[in-house]
Amino acid sequence: MNIERAASDVELVENRRTIVTALPLKRHARERLAELLDARVIDVREPCDEPDLVLTPACSPQLIGALSAKYDGAKVVVVELDDWEFGVEMSGPVKRIMRSGATAYVLADSIEELAAKIAAPTAPGEAAGERQHVHELDEAPTVDDVIAAFLRESVEYSTRHRVVDD
Repeated sequence: MNIERAASDVELVENRRTIVTALPLKRHARERLAELLDARVIDVREPCDEPDLVLTPACSPQLIGALSAKYDGAKVVVVELDDWEFGVEMSGPVKRIMRSGATAYVLADSIEELAAKIAAPTAPGEAAGERQHVHELDEAPTVDDVIAAFLRESVEYSTRHRVVDD
């Protein structure tokens, strides 16, 4: 099946990043993000050949691997985001840990890096022992299931509509 597109259907912008979002963002939120980043921001369900960045909520390592494989060469970034203006509430494990009373969450690749990061003084205006309200973990369906379904759908579509060059 050969699908032709009108020239007006294609947006060509030189040196503009393309960001695929697996975050459940409505069109208005994607448009705002695109405006702020001066980038093309598309939903994971839209076709995209060579994105620069993939945004995903906290999910399983298997799903991160599937996103990395589908968008080979793109950086995959895990995002936890709460934005009341856009109706987005995607607290992941780090936000839940912080809201439960942890003071910080540190990523380190060595003991030396850990020591350097925890030796730094607290940020100005941050009181020692300052705690936020405690929240319990959700038991809602995982985002992994939703994104994995989108990826399966995309692979199935690509398989059914593959154009063979002779």
